[in-house]
Amino acid sequence: MKTERNNPLLKRLDKWIGIPALYLLGKFHHPQARPQTYRRIALIKTAAVGDTIILSAMVEEVKRAYPDADITVICSKNNAAMVKCLPHVNRVETFVMKRPWQSLRRIGALGHYDLVLDFGPWPRINGVISWWLDADYKVGFYRPDTHRHYIYDAKVEHSDCLHEIENYRNLLRGAGIAPMGLLPDLRTDKRLLSSSYAVLHLFPGGAMDRQRRWTDAGWQELAKQLHQQYGVQILLSGGPADTEEAQEVCDRLQCGGIPAENIAGKYSLKDMASILQYAKLVVSVNTGIMHYAAAVGVPLVAIHGATSEVRWGPLSEKARVVKSGLSCQPCISLGFESECTAPVCMEKVTVPMVMEKIEKVLEA
Repeated sequence: MKTERNNPLLKRLDKWIGIPALYLLGKFHHPQARPQTYRRIALIKTAAVGDTIILSAMVEEVKRAYPDADITVICSKNNAAMVKCLPHVNRVETFVMKRPWQSLRRIGALGHYDLVLDFGPWPRINGVISWWLDADYKVGFYRPDTHRHYIYDAKVEHSDCLHEIENYRNLLRGAGIAPMGLLPDLRTDKRLLSSSYAVLHLFPGGAMDRQRRWTDAGWQELAKQLHQQYGVQILLSGGPADTEEAQEVCDRLQCGGIPAENIAGKYSLKDMASILQYAKLVVSVNTGIMHYAAAVGVPLVAIHGATSEVRWGPLSEKARVVKSGLSCQPCISLGFESECTAPVCMEKVTVPMVMEKIEKVLEA
Protein backbone atom coordinates (compact mmCIF):
# COMPACT_ATOMS: atom_id res chain seq x y z
CA MET A 1 0.00 0.00 0.00
CA LYS A 2 1.31 3.43 -0.97
CA THR A 3 1.44 5.97 1.82
CA GLU A 4 0.27 9.53 1.28
CA ARG A 5 3.86 10.60 0.94
CA ASN A 6 4.74 8.09 -1.78
CA ASN A 7 1.42 7.93 -3.61
CA PRO A 8 2.11 8.60 -7.34
CA LEU A 9 -1.48 9.66 -8.04
CA LEU A 10 -1.47 12.23 -5.23
CA LYS A 11 1.82 13.62 -6.54
CA ARG A 12 0.40 13.95 -10.05
CA LEU A 13 -2.72 15.67 -8.76
CA ASP A 14 -0.56 17.97 -6.65
CA LYS A 15 1.19 19.05 -9.84
CA TRP A 16 -1.65 19.06 -12.38
CA ILE A 17 -4.22 20.72 -10.16
CA GLY A 18 -1.98 22.55 -7.71
CA ILE A 19 0.04 24.62 -10.17
CA PRO A 20 -2.89 26.17 -12.11
CA ALA A 21 -4.91 26.58 -8.91
CA LEU A 22 -2.14 28.50 -7.13
CA TYR A 23 -1.44 30.58 -10.22
CA LEU A 24 -5.08 31.65 -10.45
CA LEU A 25 -5.34 32.25 -6.70
CA GLY A 26 -2.21 34.37 -6.91
CA LYS A 27 -3.92 36.66 -9.42
CA PHE A 28 -6.32 37.68 -6.66
CA HIS A 29 -3.69 37.96 -3.93
CA HIS A 30 -2.52 41.37 -2.78
CA PRO A 31 0.67 41.17 -0.71
CA GLN A 32 0.22 42.37 2.86
CA ALA A 33 2.60 44.34 5.05
CA ARG A 34 4.43 42.43 7.77
CA PRO A 35 2.83 42.80 11.23
CA GLN A 36 4.82 44.28 14.11
CA THR A 37 4.35 41.18 16.28
CA TYR A 38 2.91 37.69 16.15
CA ARG A 39 0.57 36.07 18.67
CA ARG A 40 -0.85 33.13 16.69
CA ILE A 41 1.52 31.35 14.33
CA ALA A 42 0.87 28.40 12.00
CA LEU A 43 3.71 26.26 10.64
CA ILE A 44 3.00 23.96 7.69
CA LYS A 45 5.08 20.81 7.19
CA THR A 46 3.34 17.88 5.49
CA ALA A 47 6.38 15.55 5.29
CA ALA A 48 8.44 13.85 6.62
CA VAL A 49 9.91 12.58 9.90
CA GLY A 50 13.45 13.84 9.20
CA ASP A 51 12.19 17.21 7.96
CA THR A 52 10.01 17.49 11.06
CA ILE A 53 12.99 16.91 13.34
CA ILE A 54 14.80 19.76 11.57
CA LEU A 55 11.60 21.81 11.96
CA SER A 56 11.79 21.29 15.74
CA ALA A 57 14.67 23.78 15.86
CA MET A 58 12.48 26.33 14.07
CA VAL A 59 9.70 25.84 16.62
CA GLU A 60 12.24 26.58 19.34
CA GLU A 61 13.48 29.64 17.45
CA VAL A 62 9.92 30.98 17.11
CA LYS A 63 9.17 30.34 20.77
CA ARG A 64 12.27 32.19 21.90
CA ALA A 65 11.44 35.15 19.67
CA TYR A 66 7.79 35.18 20.78
CA PRO A 67 7.50 33.39 24.15
CA ASP A 68 3.75 34.00 24.42
CA ALA A 69 2.93 32.87 20.89
CA ASP A 70 0.37 30.12 20.30
CA ILE A 71 1.89 27.71 17.76
CA THR A 72 -0.06 25.40 15.45
CA VAL A 73 1.65 22.84 13.22
CA ILE A 74 -0.29 21.59 10.21
CA CYS A 75 1.12 18.24 9.12
CA SER A 76 0.09 15.02 7.35
CA LYS A 77 -0.50 11.49 8.57
CA ASN A 78 3.07 10.75 7.51
CA ASN A 79 4.70 12.99 10.12
CA ALA A 80 1.94 13.62 12.67
CA ALA A 81 3.44 11.26 15.27
CA MET A 82 6.74 13.13 15.10
CA VAL A 83 5.07 16.54 15.33
CA LYS A 84 3.35 15.40 18.53
CA CYS A 85 6.80 14.80 20.07
CA LEU A 86 7.91 18.40 19.56
CA PRO A 87 8.01 20.83 22.50
CA HIS A 88 6.13 24.17 22.38
CA VAL A 89 3.49 23.05 19.87
CA ASN A 90 0.05 24.07 21.17
CA ARG A 91 -2.00 22.45 18.44
CA VAL A 92 -1.44 19.72 15.84
CA GLU A 93 -3.77 19.65 12.85
CA THR A 94 -3.44 16.65 10.52
CA PHE A 95 -4.26 17.28 6.87
CA VAL A 96 -5.54 14.07 5.27
CA MET A 97 -4.39 14.15 1.64
CA LYS A 98 -7.09 11.76 0.46
CA ARG A 99 -9.79 13.98 2.01
CA PRO A 100 -8.65 17.48 1.04
CA TRP A 101 -12.01 19.25 1.24
CA GLN A 102 -12.79 17.91 4.69
CA SER A 103 -9.30 18.83 5.83
CA LEU A 104 -9.56 22.34 4.41
CA ARG A 105 -12.85 22.87 6.23
CA ARG A 106 -11.22 21.88 9.52
CA ILE A 107 -8.27 24.18 8.86
CA GLY A 108 -10.57 27.04 7.96
CA ALA A 109 -12.22 26.67 11.37
CA LEU A 110 -8.92 27.19 13.21
CA GLY A 111 -9.48 30.93 13.22
CA HIS A 112 -7.24 33.88 12.48
CA TYR A 113 -3.43 33.73 12.50
CA ASP A 114 -0.92 36.55 12.52
CA LEU A 115 1.68 34.50 10.64
CA VAL A 116 1.79 31.42 8.41
CA LEU A 117 5.16 29.79 7.66
CA ASP A 118 5.10 27.14 4.93
CA PHE A 119 8.20 24.93 5.21
CA GLY A 120 7.40 22.80 2.14
CA PRO A 121 9.76 23.55 -0.78
CA TRP A 122 7.73 21.79 -3.46
CA PRO A 123 4.24 20.47 -2.49
CA ARG A 124 1.55 22.63 -4.06
CA ILE A 125 -0.98 21.40 -1.49
CA ASN A 126 0.98 23.34 1.13
CA GLY A 127 0.36 26.47 -0.90
CA VAL A 128 -3.34 25.73 -1.04
CA ILE A 129 -3.38 25.24 2.75
CA SER A 130 -1.50 28.52 3.18
CA TRP A 131 -3.97 30.37 0.98
CA TRP A 132 -6.96 28.84 2.79
CA LEU A 133 -5.75 29.92 6.21
CA ASP A 134 -6.98 33.27 7.48
CA ALA A 135 -3.75 35.11 8.28
CA ASP A 136 -2.18 38.56 8.17
CA TYR A 137 1.14 37.46 6.73
CA LYS A 138 2.20 34.36 4.81
CA VAL A 139 5.76 33.27 4.05
CA GLY A 140 6.76 30.43 1.73
CA PHE A 141 9.54 29.14 -0.48
CA TYR A 142 10.21 30.20 -4.04
CA ARG A 143 11.59 27.69 -6.52
CA PRO A 144 11.22 28.44 -10.25
CA ASP A 145 10.64 24.75 -10.99
CA THR A 146 7.70 24.24 -8.60
CA HIS A 147 5.36 27.14 -9.48
CA ARG A 148 3.83 27.43 -6.04
CA HIS A 149 4.91 30.82 -4.69
CA TYR A 150 2.15 33.04 -6.05
CA ILE A 151 0.07 33.38 -2.89
CA TYR A 152 2.73 34.38 -0.34
CA ASP A 153 3.35 37.83 1.06
CA ALA A 154 7.07 37.06 1.37
CA LYS A 155 8.80 34.64 -0.99
CA VAL A 156 12.09 33.08 0.17
CA GLU A 157 14.40 31.36 -2.28
CA HIS A 158 14.90 27.68 -1.52
CA SER A 159 18.43 26.57 -2.41
CA ASP A 160 19.85 23.16 -3.28
CA CYS A 161 23.26 24.42 -2.15
CA LEU A 162 22.28 24.83 1.52
CA HIS A 163 21.54 22.38 4.29
CA GLU A 164 17.78 22.30 4.75
CA ILE A 165 18.07 23.87 8.18
CA GLU A 166 19.60 26.95 6.52
CA ASN A 167 16.66 27.13 4.12
CA TYR A 168 14.34 26.96 7.13
CA ARG A 169 16.27 29.73 8.86
CA ASN A 170 15.93 31.88 5.75
CA LEU A 171 12.19 31.33 5.91
CA LEU A 172 12.19 32.74 9.45
CA ARG A 173 14.16 35.72 8.21
CA GLY A 174 11.44 36.27 5.62
CA ALA A 175 9.04 36.77 8.52
CA GLY A 176 11.40 39.15 10.29
CA ILE A 177 12.52 36.55 12.84
CA ALA A 178 16.29 36.54 13.36
CA PRO A 179 17.34 32.90 13.97
CA MET A 180 19.78 32.17 16.77
CA GLY A 181 21.28 29.15 14.99
CA LEU A 182 19.62 26.55 17.19
CA LEU A 183 19.89 22.87 16.29
CA PRO A 184 17.29 20.15 16.90
CA ASP A 185 17.44 18.97 20.51
CA LEU A 186 15.06 16.16 21.47
CA ARG A 187 17.02 14.62 24.35
CA THR A 188 15.14 12.91 27.14
CA ASP A 189 15.82 11.98 30.77
CA LYS A 190 13.82 8.77 30.36
CA ARG A 191 15.90 5.61 29.96
CA LEU A 192 14.10 2.48 28.75
CA LEU A 193 16.99 0.01 28.30
CA SER A 194 19.94 -0.60 30.61
CA SER A 195 22.05 -2.98 28.52
CA SER A 196 24.93 -1.99 26.24
CA TYR A 197 23.65 -1.92 22.67
CA ALA A 198 24.11 -0.41 19.24
CA VAL A 199 21.20 0.56 17.01
CA LEU A 200 21.39 -0.22 13.31
CA HIS A 201 18.80 1.42 11.07
CA LEU A 202 18.74 -0.28 7.67
CA PHE A 203 15.58 1.14 6.14
CA PRO A 204 15.40 4.50 4.36
CA GLY A 205 11.96 6.01 4.00
CA GLY A 206 10.56 8.10 1.18
CA ALA A 207 10.07 7.64 -2.52
CA MET A 208 13.69 6.82 -3.45
CA ASP A 209 14.59 4.33 -0.75
CA ARG A 210 16.57 2.10 -3.11
CA GLN A 211 19.07 4.88 -3.83
CA ARG A 212 19.78 5.28 -0.10
CA ARG A 213 19.93 1.64 0.94
CA TRP A 214 23.11 -0.18 1.96
CA THR A 215 23.77 -3.87 1.27
CA ASP A 216 22.44 -6.65 3.50
CA ALA A 217 25.88 -8.26 3.48
CA GLY A 218 27.37 -5.00 4.70
CA TRP A 219 24.95 -4.73 7.62
CA GLN A 220 25.50 -8.33 8.64
CA GLU A 221 29.29 -8.04 8.66
CA LEU A 222 29.09 -4.69 10.45
CA ALA A 223 26.91 -6.17 13.20
CA LYS A 224 29.40 -9.02 13.63
CA GLN A 225 32.36 -6.66 13.98
CA LEU A 226 30.52 -4.34 16.37
CA HIS A 227 29.69 -7.23 18.66
CA GLN A 228 33.18 -8.67 18.53
CA GLN A 229 34.97 -5.35 19.08
CA TYR A 230 32.62 -3.62 21.53
CA GLY A 231 30.57 -6.45 23.05
CA VAL A 232 27.27 -4.74 22.27
CA GLN A 233 23.88 -6.21 21.56
CA ILE A 234 22.55 -5.29 18.13
CA LEU A 235 19.11 -3.63 17.89
CA LEU A 236 17.55 -3.43 14.43
CA SER A 237 15.21 -0.45 14.23
CA GLY A 238 12.55 0.40 11.69
CA GLY A 239 8.92 1.26 11.24
CA PRO A 240 5.96 -1.14 11.37
CA ALA A 241 6.34 -1.80 7.63
CA ASP A 242 9.93 -2.98 8.19
CA THR A 243 9.13 -5.56 10.87
CA GLU A 244 9.21 -8.65 8.67
CA GLU A 245 12.41 -7.76 6.84
CA ALA A 246 14.13 -6.70 10.06
CA GLN A 247 13.22 -10.06 11.58
CA GLU A 248 14.84 -11.89 8.68
CA VAL A 249 18.07 -9.96 9.26
CA CYS A 250 17.78 -10.56 12.99
CA ASP A 251 17.37 -14.32 12.46
CA ARG A 252 20.51 -14.46 10.31
CA LEU A 253 22.51 -12.59 12.93
CA GLN A 254 21.30 -14.84 15.71
CA CYS A 255 22.19 -17.91 13.66
CA GLY A 256 25.71 -16.50 13.43
CA GLY A 257 25.93 -16.18 17.21
CA ILE A 258 25.39 -12.42 17.33
CA PRO A 259 22.96 -11.20 20.03
CA ALA A 260 20.39 -9.25 18.04
CA GLU A 261 16.86 -8.01 18.59
CA ASN A 262 14.30 -6.75 16.14
CA ILE A 263 12.73 -3.54 17.51
CA ALA A 264 11.15 -2.40 14.23
CA GLY A 265 7.68 -1.10 15.04
CA LYS A 266 8.06 -2.01 18.72
CA TYR A 267 8.50 1.49 20.16
CA SER A 268 6.66 4.74 19.55
CA LEU A 269 8.54 7.65 18.04
CA LYS A 270 8.48 9.32 21.45
CA ASP A 271 10.12 6.30 23.08
CA MET A 272 12.67 6.03 20.27
CA ALA A 273 14.28 9.20 21.60
CA SER A 274 15.36 7.19 24.66
CA ILE A 275 16.33 4.09 22.67
CA LEU A 276 18.61 6.15 20.44
CA GLN A 277 20.01 8.51 23.05
CA TYR A 278 21.24 5.81 25.42
CA ALA A 279 22.77 3.58 22.75
CA LYS A 280 26.53 3.23 22.61
CA LEU A 281 26.28 3.96 18.90
CA VAL A 282 23.78 4.43 16.08
CA VAL A 283 24.56 3.58 12.46
CA SER A 284 21.90 4.65 9.98
CA VAL A 285 21.26 5.36 6.35
CA ASN A 286 20.05 8.85 5.49
CA THR A 287 16.50 8.92 6.82
CA GLY A 288 14.40 10.20 9.71
CA ILE A 289 16.05 8.05 12.37
CA MET A 290 19.42 9.47 11.38
CA HIS A 291 18.14 12.99 12.12
CA TYR A 292 16.53 11.73 15.34
CA ALA A 293 19.81 10.21 16.50
CA ALA A 294 21.59 13.49 15.77
CA ALA A 295 18.94 15.39 17.75
CA VAL A 296 19.51 13.31 20.89
CA GLY A 297 23.31 13.59 20.75
CA VAL A 298 24.25 9.92 20.47
CA PRO A 299 27.49 8.90 18.66
CA LEU A 300 26.26 8.47 15.09
CA VAL A 301 27.61 7.23 11.78
CA ALA A 302 25.45 8.16 8.80
CA ILE A 303 25.82 6.29 5.50
CA HIS A 304 25.15 8.55 2.53
CA GLY A 305 24.63 7.56 -1.08
CA ALA A 306 22.36 9.51 -3.38
CA THR A 307 21.83 12.28 -0.82
CA SER A 308 24.41 14.90 0.05
CA GLU A 309 25.52 15.49 3.61
CA VAL A 310 25.73 19.18 2.68
CA ARG A 311 21.96 19.17 2.10
CA TRP A 312 20.77 16.47 4.49
CA GLY A 313 23.62 15.50 6.78
CA PRO A 314 23.20 14.90 10.52
CA LEU A 315 23.21 18.08 12.62
CA SER A 316 25.45 16.95 15.46
CA GLU A 317 29.07 17.27 16.55
CA LYS A 318 28.91 13.59 17.54
CA ALA A 319 28.10 12.45 14.01
CA ARG A 320 30.34 11.26 11.19
CA VAL A 321 29.36 10.69 7.57
CA VAL A 322 30.61 7.85 5.39
CA LYS A 323 30.19 7.81 1.63
CA SER A 324 31.92 6.20 -1.33
CA GLY A 325 32.68 9.55 -3.01
CA LEU A 326 31.71 8.59 -6.56
CA SER A 327 31.52 11.43 -9.07
CA CYS A 328 27.80 10.88 -9.61
CA GLN A 329 26.99 11.72 -5.97
CA PRO A 330 24.65 13.27 -5.01
CA CYS A 331 21.62 12.87 -7.27
CA ILE A 332 18.84 13.68 -4.79
CA SER A 333 18.10 17.08 -3.29
CA LEU A 334 14.33 17.31 -2.75
CA GLY A 335 13.85 13.58 -2.28
CA PHE A 336 12.49 12.25 -5.54
CA GLU A 337 14.42 13.56 -8.58
CA SER A 338 17.02 10.82 -9.07
CA GLU A 339 16.87 8.68 -12.20
CA CYS A 340 19.49 6.23 -10.93
CA THR A 341 18.52 2.57 -11.17
CA ALA A 342 21.83 1.11 -9.98
CA PRO A 343 22.91 2.86 -6.77
CA VAL A 344 26.57 1.85 -6.87
CA CYS A 345 27.34 4.75 -4.53
CA MET A 346 25.88 2.69 -1.67
CA GLU A 347 27.28 -0.61 -2.89
CA LYS A 348 30.79 0.89 -2.85
CA VAL A 349 30.57 1.73 0.86
CA THR A 350 32.59 -0.97 2.62
CA VAL A 351 32.50 -2.26 6.19
CA PRO A 352 36.08 -1.05 6.87
CA MET A 353 35.00 2.45 5.78
CA VAL A 354 32.11 2.38 8.25
CA MET A 355 34.23 0.89 11.05
CA GLU A 356 36.86 3.61 10.59
CA LYS A 357 34.17 6.27 11.14
CA ILE A 358 32.80 4.35 14.14
CA GLU A 359 36.22 4.27 15.79
CA LYS A 360 36.64 8.01 15.26
CA VAL A 361 33.20 8.95 16.58
CA LEU A 362 33.61 6.79 19.67
CA GLU A 363 37.05 8.24 20.38
CA ALA A 364 35.83 11.84 20.09
